[in-house]
Amino acid sequence: MARVIVLLLLTAAGAAQVASPTWRKSNITNSTAERVSVCGAALDAAIDRLSPDAQFDGEDFGVAGNLYSQMAQFDLATNQTKYENTLEQYLSIVQKARANFSDPYVSQLFAQFKFFQLISSYGQAAAKAYAAYKNPAFLQYAIQSWWYGRLRTISQSDLDAGKSAVKNFTLSKVCQDATMVGGTFWNDDPSEPSVSGISTGSFFVLSALLAEITSDPMYLQAARESADFIRSHLYNPRNIVQPFMSTRANDTGCEVVGAIDPTNSGMMVEGLAILSSITNNASTQTLLSDLLLAVIPNSGWQGSNGIVSVDGKYGNLNLLQGLGTAYTRKSTTNSTLRQYVGEYIAIQFNAVTDLATASGTNIYGQSWTGPPSNSFSGTNQTMAVAALLSAIGIETASSSSSPTTSSTPSPSPSANPSSPKSTHTAAIVGGTLGGIVLLALILATLWLLRRRRRSLTHQNRTAPLQPFLSQAHNSPIADHEASIMTSRGSLPTMSQPSVSQPTVSQYGEKHGHRSPPVPSTRSLPTDARGSRSLGAPTVGAQPSTSNTHELPTEQLVQLLNQRLQNHQWDETETPPEYPSM
Repeated sequence: MARVIVLLLLTAAGAAQVASPTWRKSNITNSTAERVSVCGAALDAAIDRLSPDAQFDGEDFGVAGNLYSQMAQFDLATNQTKYENTLEQYLSIVQKARANFSDPYVSQLFAQFKFFQLISSYGQAAAKAYAAYKNPAFLQYAIQSWWYGRLRTISQSDLDAGKSAVKNFTLSKVCQDATMVGGTFWNDDPSEPSVSGISTGSFFVLSALLAEITSDPMYLQAARESADFIRSHLYNPRNIVQPFMSTRANDTGCEVVGAIDPTNSGMMVEGLAILSSITNNASTQTLLSDLLLAVIPNSGWQGSNGIVSVDGKYGNLNLLQGLGTAYTRKSTTNSTLRQYVGEYIAIQFNAVTDLATASGTNIYGQSWTGPPSNSFSGTNQTMAVAALLSAIGIETASSSSSPTTSSTPSPSPSANPSSPKSTHTAAIVGGTLGGIVLLALILATLWLLRRRRRSLTHQNRTAPLQPFLSQAHNSPIADHEASIMTSRGSLPTMSQPSVSQPTVSQYGEKHGHRSPPVPSTRSLPTDARGSRSLGAPTVGAQPSTSNTHELPTEQLVQLLNQRLQNHQWDETETPPEYPSM
């Protein structure tokens, strides 16, 4: 019963899980075609600003990798091959310039924090490009990138040896009672002991993508090890992924460096979403659901309006990329949670299109709460594209509403139209009341069923039972019944005595009981001719002459009444035949 109640409470809580009433514009009114057009224009604006080396001038090496990944994702979302040739050309240029897409500190797997942003992987871009176009060249790029990262990810053989091939210190084998297998190092500095949420998460996503497109269990095992490491070592008490921890054996405390940034959690969301869609594993789905419920309402990187604003001024690429992956792949079986994710993505889409860009420029600023900027930045542009791209697959509400105006509204929640706010409030109240009513009805039904069961049990226990007598032959009524009831269908007269007395086994065989209850000893009524006691005639003996006449009707009725009290009525049984007078 306790487990049922807990399940019902969780169901009711899920029914009330809707967008916060303070969130800004959690519904998308733009059509899918409009969203595709907006996202494509933003991508083209970024591509036009790449230099001949397929990079953004003056920006980190990994920013272009983010753009490549988004180009492939766009074609996947729109079922086209618009960017296939361009991507093949760009990846070839970068691969020739930097083997395995590596960089002194930033490779396809490793990143550096700068303004709390992640520099994404070229390996992921290649894997997504292969998924979109099935071009073998992209798969080879992704595999090369994976092996580069595999060497820098702690394996069981590394722990057995006590050190990694790329580090010069002794590794901790266990921390917090969990193995260190699966952690990916932050960079190639031989003395740097840190593994990070970004590097481990990036390798997790790449492994999961390769597991999906190749069905090779090697990649699936690597993805699981990365996920296990992050869950065991980098989660804080609020289920948010932290950025760093040390792997050096002589470092004490297994301490984790914390930061208020959604990048690490966003990488974990994306990896779990892919892994869940591959395996359909209930534990993975639960881990993903728990992470989504921790990340979306987290006030560390957003205001009450729900717009992502890291450090009060930045959007975030990986959070939106992860949420979009979870939504598109339907990685959670909870439809209410999926709707919740979609509403959160809608807020970011509306914020980016309303507040982060000037009309007609297709250039997006760093702040999704505004004001827009006319100055292009590859970092800011790819962050905004993540929000635009994740919104392409959002299922819009069936009810129509007026389209978003071209004017730029204020980021303050007070500037929002009153109707969406009222709609969210009504949804919360309705969902909450509906969940409570549903819970009350189910609990009432369970209570009534339990009460009925107790009532039936009580009736069975309190039904009147005749006591069992230790000496059945001492009962004159029982003996007399045995002598006269030679069959279920007739009552012989005393002038025709029974030949044999029915046995207990015969009763049990006929009625399904091992032994019948013996009626209690009672005195028969006295008729007008005086007192009479019924003795049990000896089996086979002839009755006395005084008993040759038929029994009086009163005594016969009395015998029948006493017998019926211990006999279960059978509606198929025919009434006894009485001899004609």
